[in-house]
Amino acid sequence: MKKKRKRPAVRVEIAGEALESVFEECDRYDHEETGGRVIGHFTMDGDSVVIQARGVIEPGPNARRSRTSFFQDGEHQTEVFRRIEAADPSIEHLGNWHTHHVNGYPTLSGGDRATYRRIVNHELHNPDFFYALLVTHRNDGRKGLDRYAVRHYVLFRGDDAVHEIAPTNVKVTDDPSIWPKDHRASIDARGDHDADGAGPRGKVSVAVRARDQVVLGVLFPSLAPRLATPTGTFFWKGQLPLIDGSAVDIKVAEIDDDGSLVYYPVVSPTSEHVAELCGTSFSSAAHAVRALELQMNREIYQSAMAR
Repeated sequence: MKKKRKRPAVRVEIAGEALESVFEECDRYDHEETGGRVIGHFTMDGDSVVIQARGVIEPGPNARRSRTSFFQDGEHQTEVFRRIEAADPSIEHLGNWHTHHVNGYPTLSGGDRATYRRIVNHELHNPDFFYALLVTHRNDGRKGLDRYAVRHYVLFRGDDAVHEIAPTNVKVTDDPSIWPKDHRASIDARGDHDADGAGPRGKVSVAVRARDQVVLGVLFPSLAPRLATPTGTFFWKGQLPLIDGSAVDIKVAEIDDDGSLVYYPVVSPTSEHVAELCGTSFSSAAHAVRALELQMNREIYQSAMAR
């Protein structure tokens, strides 16, 4: 009888900066699934594997999302990985991360498991394991690295089972993230950003926010500007009143999209059209809120007329 191969014990060390990048992506797409690749290094120590997750590669501009599915932009991610690999030949694609916090599914789906089995058994996948990080839900009232709940899994080459890694074997470290990098220094050197608003892009952001303050202050006085810590993300948050006398909680996130500031409305989607709006970028928070108000009021009116 062939002796069954012993499964190695697994520990995960994930950089806090990388985990924060995961959570920022969840903040931005809190109505759709999203995700990315996990990169870093690993060590073998006897019968144990230490996975050192040091970065996450963004899903890419051509990623496709819905509340129940997510497809990454593999071409973009491969290009980014090759750039990182050129600087660090020892870098590895350790696995993937994605989120179910928008649909409430608490574990990996059958499709997730089938996909990960194909990857770990592929001849071009270097490690004999595949690491999967899953964001399961948002922890209301918590901040920082406690604002989302996550589960960790590993699959091994030639093994159909999916093994969950115990929380006691997961450690968040202070190691700097390999990717995404902090571009502040290089941006400042180009002169298109200044933390105090002195650079050209800083002046643009101040002007847009000031205009939004005037418009929103008149039309939607319940919306207030806020700054998330420790990420420094700027956003507007408050209630949007609707024509039927109700109000919905909304947020408008300011995102740096390749050097240009864009704004995304965030609200619990009530329809396909509202969900589509939440995936659309706007040139200002005022434009985003106004578009959302018009669409939601239109749907309320159409619903009333259909009765």
